[in-house]
Amino acid sequence: MSHPALGLPPLDHTAGLPDAAGRIRAARKRLAATSLQAAIKDDPTLATRYDEVALRELLRDADRHLEQLAQALETGQAQLVTTYAEWIQPAYRRRHVAARDQALLLQRLADAASTVLAPEEIRALEGYVGAWLKVLELHRRLPGDHKGNPAVRFIWKGAGILDDSII
Repeated sequence: MSHPALGLPPLDHTAGLPDAAGRIRAARKRLAATSLQAAIKDDPTLATRYDEVALRELLRDADRHLEQLAQALETGQAQLVTTYAEWIQPAYRRRHVAARDQALLLQRLADAASTVLAPEEIRALEGYVGAWLKVLELHRRLPGDHKGNPAVRFIWKGAGILDDSII
């Protein structure tokens, strides 16, 4: 990735698939809305777990996600999406959006974006989305993102009580 302070050259916006990126940018609003509707259709609990404000924020985020995917497509660098995926994790954790919900939304976003792309461009998009999902897989393991095993929680809770009684 380029960095002006290090003297690296700027990103080449013609190295990848600039036409595909242009088509994604042109249909960004429609693709974001379609992807959110498809995610809610796949998992109806999204509409109940998130209020209207949170759903609007997810729609706004989908627009930015498409821009990142478009930048990765036009430059041919997967670092643009993987770095972005790492950057947005603290914000999503603060907003209590689970990584599995992010993965579902991202997959539906890729499905919607593939409607405006050619087959070889879809393969490139799937590679970038796959790299993004690998980053999400790491964040799925963090505490607080899943309910965990109730038996293990019971054991640890009991162990904490025993430790306090010893002291």
